[in-house]
Amino acid sequence: MKILTVSICLTIVLLINSSVVISEEFKTINTREGVTVSFVKNIPPKDINAAAILFAGGEGNIGIDVDGKYLGSENFLVRSRKLFSELGVLTITSDTPSDMMSIKNQRGSLRYRTDISFLIKEIRSETTKPIWLIGASRGAIAVGYHAAELDIQGVVLTATVTDGNHDTIWNTDLRKINVPALVVHHKYDACVASPFSGAEDVLNQLTNSSKKHLLVFEDGDIGGGRDCGPTSFHGFLGIENQVVAAISEWMFKAVGEKN
Repeated sequence: MKILTVSICLTIVLLINSSVVISEEFKTINTREGVTVSFVKNIPPKDINAAAILFAGGEGNIGIDVDGKYLGSENFLVRSRKLFSELGVLTITSDTPSDMMSIKNQRGSLRYRTDISFLIKEIRSETTKPIWLIGASRGAIAVGYHAAELDIQGVVLTATVTDGNHDTIWNTDLRKINVPALVVHHKYDACVASPFSGAEDVLNQLTNSSKKHLLVFEDGDIGGGRDCGPTSFHGFLGIENQVVAAISEWMFKAVGEKN
């Protein structure tokens, strides 16, 4: 078990090359009878080193308009999807299934697992590289519910919801996850549903993960929105580049390594 606190001044700063062109495809596929899922697929400009399905928090609805090539979410993972691809991670950022207005308390359903399995098939049509499930806030709950039952090679839980009246990560069984697992949290996350104290508890519950690690950030912008909103410490505002770089580096090294 490893715990690392990261400050921007101690992080290798990711230099974003503005000339890099990321392939972005808006697409809708059939998953279950009469059900579709829309998503955005970002393909790295050069080699693919890994792939990831990104799960936003809240209601799960990120407002994808396939025809207009638009999405309406400021979630940390949604707004950082191209940063992952610049580093070699093919990403799929999915919306809610067409038969669910919200997945806030339905992330654990078998129907939703079926939808995710079709997203994995979509990735496999592009690459054989390791597939990761990455969740932000309530999106981490979806990862907790389904990771052990899907053909994936690693998980990342960011700003994980551990408290509150709705579903939390404790409604899942983290002990079933046996692939590498990275827990990412901001030390000053002020969201009542995701206190920093819960991050170590999450790490401790990943008892069967082949490799696990807690990555803690202290810098960034407090933002002017809700404490549990995406533009705050909860959503790693202002340090997206550093967070994505650290996550990607750990992912690339973790698969195949031992504790």
